[in-house]
Amino acid sequence: MKNILLLTDFTPKSDNAHQFAFQFFKGQDCTFHLLSIQKVWDFTMDDLMAANPKSSVDVALLKDNRSDLTTQLQTYKSIFKDSTFTFESHVDYDVFTDAVTQAVQNYNIDIIVCGTDGNSGILEAIFSSHTLRIINKVNCPVLVIPEHYNYQELEHIQYLLDYDDTFESCGKQLFDEVITRYSPKVSVHRLTFALEMQPEACDAESEVIQQLYPEVSLHYHVITSDDPIKELNAFVKEEGIQLQILSARRQTFLERFFSHSHLSKIVNSTEVPLLILCDCSDE
Repeated sequence: MKNILLLTDFTPKSDNAHQFAFQFFKGQDCTFHLLSIQKVWDFTMDDLMAANPKSSVDVALLKDNRSDLTTQLQTYKSIFKDSTFTFESHVDYDVFTDAVTQAVQNYNIDIIVCGTDGNSGILEAIFSSHTLRIINKVNCPVLVIPEHYNYQELEHIQYLLDYDDTFESCGKQLFDEVITRYSPKVSVHRLTFALEMQPEACDAESEVIQQLYPEVSLHYHVITSDDPIKELNAFVKEEGIQLQILSARRQTFLERFFSHSHLSKIVNSTEVPLLILCDCSDE
């Protein structure tokens, strides 16, 4: 049975991500763990002073979250009462990524599902969105759903290889499950970001991937642009891609700050769901 962490902030963005997850894992034995996180900086001393003095700090801070989450949980249980799904709810008051990390460990989470609205800017570049913080700091696969994307059966998926990635068989369990369940066409895009890559190396890589997945309709492409996002998005639209997949290496704050933020650009520009696997070096 899969344990799936659904992050919720009770907005359309997170609700849409939940609906996608229910379709994506339909027919499988899954426990969905709904997690609402009250960030530590969202409350001031004034909030605590205004609370009932007979209430505990936990009740004072989390009462509304618990109430909203209970309502959401009961709705999902009612809708899926005849399915193979089970549901649990959790509320935490903590630093965001710390709360997610604890949930992953405590509930043996196999994958995290969260929504994104594609926000970016200088604050994003320095501190990252919640989604990017999860990707960079939490050792668990993440499924990112754009806010207005509606579920579609997977017929054509795109696997992205950054300039310093190698395609290895480890860390590919969820990718393998997608291949087995949907039998999609797979387009592999090697992003060089204008760095030189010998054609022989590309041919060898393409052959290795094809040998790993001999039954898959697989096409290998090299994108040499130093800013490939526009080209990737055009391919997604032209080819009707329903899912992008890549592996992400955990980075320190300084590494993220001084890097080219390729992952950030991809996450913030994606118009289709993005499955981010754990890099082999993180396992």
